[in-house]
Amino acid sequence: MLRKATALCGVLLVLVAALAVPLQPEKSSKVLCVGDDVQARAVAGLANFSAWLRRNRATGFIGEIGWPGDRDAAQWSRVAEAWYSAADAIGLPVTAWAAGTWPANYPMAVYRPVAQGLQVDVAGPQARIVERHGSTPGYLRGVNLAAGSFAASDSNGGFGTGNPGRYGQDYTYETPSSYGFLAGRGVRLVRLAVNWERLQPRPFGPLDATELARVRTALGHAHAAGLAVIIDLHNYGDYALGGGRAGALRMLRLGQFELPTTALADFWSRMSRAVDDPAVIGLGLLNEPTRLAADGRAGALIWQRAAQEAVDAIRATGDRRAILVSGYIPMGPPSWGEMHPVAWIRDPVHRVAYESHAYFDHDGSGHYWMSYADELRSVTWPAPARCQPLTPLGRQVLTA
Repeated sequence: MLRKATALCGVLLVLVAALAVPLQPEKSSKVLCVGDDVQARAVAGLANFSAWLRRNRATGFIGEIGWPGDRDAAQWSRVAEAWYSAADAIGLPVTAWAAGTWPANYPMAVYRPVAQGLQVDVAGPQARIVERHGSTPGYLRGVNLAAGSFAASDSNGGFGTGNPGRYGQDYTYETPSSYGFLAGRGVRLVRLAVNWERLQPRPFGPLDATELARVRTALGHAHAAGLAVIIDLHNYGDYALGGGRAGALRMLRLGQFELPTTALADFWSRMSRAVDDPAVIGLGLLNEPTRLAADGRAGALIWQRAAQEAVDAIRATGDRRAILVSGYIPMGPPSWGEMHPVAWIRDPVHRVAYESHAYFDHDGSGHYWMSYADELRSVTWPAPARCQPLTPLGRQVLTA
């Protein structure tokens, strides 16, 4: 009798675990071989991220992937081709960095205006790779639209809630024709950058009606073009309070007394309701949570608490859309898991994807300061294997 009861308890525990975490059946691995050590480093990093997802029965998303189209463009394009082939084998959704109203000398623009203006209408050298590795029934692919986060605190020392920038000059959202152009190039998913200070000029305060209307208009343009949208809160964990007529500028950091982790949850509780739009399939909690009230492991714990609170706040509204949760630094695929050994988000509807950003330079910064020859010399020895086994993941949350 005791033996039967014990067996029954074991069966019940397995059933509960299966209900709590969607199972991802193991699939046969594919082996991808590459031509040099920088390519191998990029593919091995993606394999590391994929392995973490499989161990944790989690879903993933590469929110940014970018490489330059000027110096050493041919070599970097070969790295990108290998990386995208690996992402195809794994089955990951991806949004490339970036499309939008970039200046003519910006080397990472996948799509940009043909001249200085607001209409995105020309493809950069990266586009052919992005388009060759497009969406499938199993995952969505596309680009970032970052102009909604331009002239913020990461690039403008005077930016703050009292000095949010001039719409149409310092920052903007793309035109209807831009969305149509992107759709015509095969883009199906857009990660649309928005800014915390512009949308919520006071922590725990109401959303700004004018800025919210601009975002809703952009969502309408995307929907009309047949594009799915991720709303990306393109901040880093800090919040620029004041400036301009509002007085002295103060930088608050998430986890401090004046900007507790519940402030992010409050923002998303309001924003979730405000963007109940058919174009929106996902909510990106915070772009890169790198500027928190503490560093290292303490910073990672602050972020884990903030992310869980934000997920809880979104689900409390009845919102069942996908939620994208970035990792704390280092958050690139090669380092994924260092700060988060296990998946930590509890989501009652099981629609969370963990978000990593992939850049191919030695420090993963995306600045590409070194020549490709120097990058080859920078690969840590022993170098990663030139041939990597890549196991497909189960169904992702960002699908057509």
